[in-house]
Amino acid sequence: MGAKASLVKTFLTLILVATSLMGCEDEIDLIRVCSPPIPCAKDSSGKLLTSELDNYKVGECSLGTLACDSDDVEYCKDYVGPIEETCDFKDNDCDGLVDNGFDNDGDGYAECNDCNDSNEFINPGVIEKCNNRDDNCNDKIDDDLYRTCWSGPLDAIFSDLSTCRVGQGQCVAGVWQPCVGEVLPSQEFCDHLDNDCDGDVDEREVNACGPLIASGICERGDLICTDNEQLCVGAVYPGGEICDGADNDCNGVIDNDLYRPCSTACGTGFETCSSGAWISCTAPAPQAELCDLLDNDCDGEVDEDCPCTLNQASLCRNNIVDTNGNLVNCGFGVMICDINGNWGPCYFFGTGPEICNNWDDDCDSQVDGMIKTCGDPTLAGIGECRMGTQECLVGQWDQCQGDVAPQIEICDQLDNDCDGMVDENLNPHNKVDMIFAIDISGSMGSSIRALVQGISNYIVDFVGTPHRFGIVTFPGSNGVVSTLRTAPSLVPATVFQAALGGVTSNGGGWEPSYDVAYLLSDKKDPLGIGWRHDAYPYIIIITDEPAQTWNNVTEAMVATQMNNCGLGECVAGDKVESYVISVSSYLSMWDEATYFEPSRYINIFPADAGRYTQFLRNIFQNICI
Repeated sequence: MGAKASLVKTFLTLILVATSLMGCEDEIDLIRVCSPPIPCAKDSSGKLLTSELDNYKVGECSLGTLACDSDDVEYCKDYVGPIEETCDFKDNDCDGLVDNGFDNDGDGYAECNDCNDSNEFINPGVIEKCNNRDDNCNDKIDDDLYRTCWSGPLDAIFSDLSTCRVGQGQCVAGVWQPCVGEVLPSQEFCDHLDNDCDGDVDEREVNACGPLIASGICERGDLICTDNEQLCVGAVYPGGEICDGADNDCNGVIDNDLYRPCSTACGTGFETCSSGAWISCTAPAPQAELCDLLDNDCDGEVDEDCPCTLNQASLCRNNIVDTNGNLVNCGFGVMICDINGNWGPCYFFGTGPEICNNWDDDCDSQVDGMIKTCGDPTLAGIGECRMGTQECLVGQWDQCQGDVAPQIEICDQLDNDCDGMVDENLNPHNKVDMIFAIDISGSMGSSIRALVQGISNYIVDFVGTPHRFGIVTFPGSNGVVSTLRTAPSLVPATVFQAALGGVTSNGGGWEPSYDVAYLLSDKKDPLGIGWRHDAYPYIIIITDEPAQTWNNVTEAMVATQMNNCGLGECVAGDKVESYVISVSSYLSMWDEATYFEPSRYINIFPADAGRYTQFLRNIFQNICI
């Protein structure tokens, strides 16, 4: 090595030592690392580059730092260059594209990020659809797919006063499930809301009330809302069918199924009403007499005026003569048909047992007067049933005298119905407390008088009995749900009748019938009825309005208390004796509270005191104590 080379070598060594002391690169083969770093890269041919490097900072590629090895050969330290592209969410070949060449379906997502790279409509960027598959590659099928739904009319109005609400449907396994939570239009109700969702509140509903079908004499009425009360105006309800040429029961047929007995000399039958007239009597009509051993003209004689045959014999009881021609007024004779076909004289033949025919059959100078027993021999001697007697007078048996037939069982320690049992099947409740809850709103005016009369006729049966009765009217005054009209709350029949006479239709509208039924059946007795511990509770609701509430009481709440009687002498499992008198179209509002038993419900129309009395007697009659 020459002196010059040795000097250079020494100089370089000093530089390296100096750089080491300065904290620079301590590798012996680097000579420029302590200079300001010079970025570098290599092109595709391996040429070292230190300028125009922007294309070498793409994707996973990164620039290195210029350095030289122990032979003073420059190289690019830490340079990362392009490699073959792989599907790993990176730009391995540094061409500005990630995972290019791995998108088989051309949807912009490579196979390592696409759960179905053969279907361009399935990839992470797709919005999930209701089709029972994972469209957006999140490993969930139809996840959290909901849509609003509405099955009501397209012109329904949704507003603050409208009761209609759209629902929500969920997609499950590619199928949209039924709409949940929607509220459809309902019949307009007098409640300051738009129930039918037509944009109008409490509008007059034409033909919305009254009979279900407007046929015959029946007419639908208009439902109007006034003073918070629904009134049915102009309705005509069905009545009992009568023979007048009109469809009184409104079943679409005039004078249908109307029959009445009719008779002729030959017997009885029925005739039918047609167009207001009774026609077509089915009783047999008298015919011209024929010689056929029948009474064709129904006059009581057979083959009268018919010729007889020679030597034909016949018994006779008229104009009987003896062999000397003397008149005999008793017994019976025989007449012989002569050669001319005429009957000969009636010759006395003998006597016979006296029969009821207004004739002295046994020739004892006594006509008829016989007596026989009558009645039902199969029941005679059972209970109060007895046989009677009949006497024959002027050829006719008179009325049966002294017989006793089965009667309705009553409380008298006797077997009135002759079934071998005494006082059976009478009402099982020995003592009852009965509350009448009566709607006194203005619309009850057409019914209240008949109701008061019908209830009064019923209550009179209980004078002097241990049963007690009370009256609750609703709505009460000054915002009170109800008013107790009897004092004390449960009174004897005579006191109850006096209080009943003061009940009139002078109350306000919007009747809280659900609230009253709920309070009456509450075992805490908030109305202060004072149900007796040894009496069974009866609650009778009377109203001509739909069931209503002031305090959000539902039928289910009422039914729960009715089905679990906690009043009076009730024990576990008992039900309150609950009954309803209302409009038949409102029955569904009370069916749970009356245990789905039709016998516990009666239509308030027509307003007839007798109907109400009979209904109440079917509910409860005085029992045998």
